[in-house]
Amino acid sequence: MHELGVVIGLFETLRQIKEEQNLIEIKRVVLDVGEMSGILPDYLSECWKAAGLETEFEKTTLSLNRIAAVGKCSCSKEFELIKNSRICPYCHKSDYTVIDGTQFEINHIVAK
Repeated sequence: MHELGVVIGLFETLRQIKEEQNLIEIKRVVLDVGEMSGILPDYLSECWKAAGLETEFEKTTLSLNRIAAVGKCSCSKEFELIKNSRICPYCHKSDYTVIDGTQFEINHIVAK
């Protein structure tokens, strides 16, 4: 479960942002998590809670925007990869390029 390491890294990034922007408290963090990012959202949420105990992020809430993995098929159609088992629903080929759903990034932070 590498999500714990990811959360610890996020906390370090948030500490830097907090310091650079002279923030008093980070109340909420919104992350974009792509289906093909390698991050399991449920594990990430659990790790966030556990790693945040007795830290400055204990009361910081985490919100996740789950981003569907989208591919562009060789037939030029776009389709959701996971939903369609990576098979184009239009031509039934599995020859595609991933165009969305690999991201893992901070979307925004709510602070005071």
